[in-house]
Amino acid sequence: MSQHSSWAEVKRRMRESHPEVSDAEWEARKQSARTATEAYVLGHHLREIREEQGLTQTDVARAVGISQARVSQIERGEIHNLESMRTYAAALGARITVSIEYGDRTVGAA
Repeated sequence: MSQHSSWAEVKRRMRESHPEVSDAEWEARKQSARTATEAYVLGHHLREIREEQGLTQTDVARAVGISQARVSQIERGEIHNLESMRTYAAALGARITVSIEYGDRTVGAA
């Protein structure tokens, strides 16, 4: 018998050990984790672009009009709104696009 558990088994055991947590709460927690992961990855890519251009965090901070500490936070995934990301990306000569995906359709949203 294997000493390893499948991911489905781990999730099942977790839910069984916390019966007080509703299905809606589990879904909200999952979405929150997904959003945090996406923000972290976005921040990582923005840092890579900045470094490829030979810019410092201070350079980007001046161009965007924010503090160097805030640039650092963004690059660590502490992203609070889309407009901040657009401004940051624009300072790097990039742009952020938003789309809505539903089934097999993709629609540009902003």
